[in-house]
Amino acid sequence: MRLKKLVGLMLVFWQFLATAQVPEQPPLPLDAQAERQRIAQERADHEAVYLQAERECYSRFAVSDCLRAARKNRRLAMDELRRQELILNDLDRQTNAQEALKRIEANLAAQQQKQQGTSVQPTDIPR
Repeated sequence: MRLKKLVGLMLVFWQFLATAQVPEQPPLPLDAQAERQRIAQERADHEAVYLQAERECYSRFAVSDCLRAARKNRRLAMDELRRQELILNDLDRQTNAQEALKRIEANLAAQQQKQQGTSVQPTDIPR
């Protein structure tokens, strides 16, 4: 009986720990230029590997199968780099859009202040 209660309390405790919210850490700033350089370097590396594999394929008897496998490996590597590049481009677009929204909001706030400043004219001017 005590064992069942103990197990039940442990389950409740584990459930509590599992649902406790852990504060999210802010994302690290992304150096877009460095990421683009890394992607370009990896792309060049994979292209060099492909050219070497292609040269080796022409020295073999079964050239077609070897070339097909080399192209497949190259395509997989390039597809992954392209996916990373698309994510980076998307993040850049989002950042640019947020900056544009901030500029628009700042302009609207300045216009509203200007309108409020010009609309507050004394109406009870003694003549």
